[in-house]
Amino acid sequence: MTLEAQTIARACGKSHVHNLEPEDLVALTVEAAAMAKVPLAGTDWVPGSKSHE
Repeated sequence: MTLEAQTIARACGKSHVHNLEPEDLVALTVEAAAMAKVPLAGTDWVPGSKSHE
């Protein structure tokens, strides 16, 4: 799991997992986006956010 997290960080252009920021995270499903309060992949829409209702 550590290697996977490091690979994800590098894919985001970060040199280390600790450099990942909330803005680097997206969800693959509407349900996951709503629970994690992160955008749905490919959009800037966060389900349940007041700015997009």
